[in-house]
Amino acid sequence: MTKSGQQLNDFRLTARLVHKDTIRYTPAGQTVLECQLEYSGNVVEAGIERKVDLKLLAIAIGQEVNTLDQMQIGGVGNFQGFIAHQSIRRQALVFHITHISI
Repeated sequence: MTKSGQQLNDFRLTARLVHKDTIRYTPAGQTVLECQLEYSGNVVEAGIERKVDLKLLAIAIGQEVNTLDQMQIGGVGNFQGFIAHQSIRRQALVFHITHISI
């Protein structure tokens, strides 16, 4: 929790773009781009180095769609956002990208 008592849902990942769909639009006219990110590296957990490999479904909506669309497959970026369920009916977790630094 933050000092103000609000809970945080802030996720950051340096990852490689391994797949991206075509841009689509919400009924409200917002641009949407779904993609898959991949991370492979070592992290330290409880003082022990651990190898981590993961693929993560991600989505950008609005302004960050342009940045994501310009990235080449295989390109690496620093992604920031939050984790949420894919939808009310689909409980899979999705990384919602709110900022990308290439």
